Amino acid sequence: MGSHRPPVPLCSSRVGDEWIDLGTSCRSQSASPGPLIAGLASAAAGLAMTKLFPKAKADFDRAHVYSKSKEAARKRDIDMQIIGDDYTRGAEISLTSEKYLKELIRLGSGGRQQVSNRAKKIQFFIVRGGGEGFLPAFLANDTAGDFAVDGSTTDGKKNRTRFDMNDMLAVFDPQGKLIGAALLQRPISIPGTWSEWAANEVYNAWNVKEVSIYRNANFSIPYLGLVVDDGKKGVGWVDMHKQEATNGCIFIVDENTPDLDSTALPDFEPKLIVDILASIGKRADQVKGMIRLGVLRVVDIK
Repeated sequence: MGSHRPPVPLCSSRVGDEWIDLGTSCRSQSASPGPLIAGLASAAAGLAMTKLFPKAKADFDRAHVYSKSKEAARKRDIDMQIIGDDYTRGAEISLTSEKYLKELIRLGSGGRQQVSNRAKKIQFFIVRGGGEGFLPAFLANDTAGDFAVDGSTTDGKKNRTRFDMNDMLAVFDPQGKLIGAALLQRPISIPGTWSEWAANEVYNAWNVKEVSIYRNANFSIPYLGLVVDDGKKGVGWVDMHKQEATNGCIFIVDENTPDLDSTALPDFEPKLIVDILASIGKRADQVKGMIRLGVLRVVDIK
């Protein structure tokens, strides 16, 4: 991004319920005739592109949902940068695209983090705000980073839980090949069970920490959990696992997850978990004890 940003809607700004995308020149401004004129020129160029390709933009907006969370504008800007502000390339913005996810990690971290092709173990990346652009349509006019839903704890108590719905987990093997990626649903607060302070105290400690996988059979619905060696187990033990009930653990979103009352749920595991295990030559039923997998890094889109 340029060091000067004129006081006009630039790149992916949201005005009311509409997004304004302003073309490539907002990321490559020339020194002359000055930042304000350059910003206005880029606005005109971007609006002209929208008029030339109205169907492509409409298709993009249907396929890529961004909420009103504070990270959404920056995430959309990064996405547009990756596809060169070309709406016809919208399909490249995908959780199955290794190239896209690597660029998202690089740009989202300001170049400070990249996927290695010479790592010792599996590489985990949580991109905070990275789920923007992949959200369900109902979140378009809400704040996905703080969204309240009806839920239940592991003892069956009903509640109104606040979730952070716009983070994403991407996983790569030691050679940098994509294993898989999925959206996360992180409980921020659960009345009488889990506080916002505890949720953030744990989550904020996850950068550059070791990740393991184990089987937790202590509840009515057993699961394989990704657990982070965060040094915060005195605050709360937070795993990442399939969508079911939670006392504070983070859900790995998988559209094939059975309903909470389904008899298929206890044996189900998200595709991301299955693929992580396959990358080390194991199946879900072969997980015994704690298996160390790799290191987690956190990217904050701001």
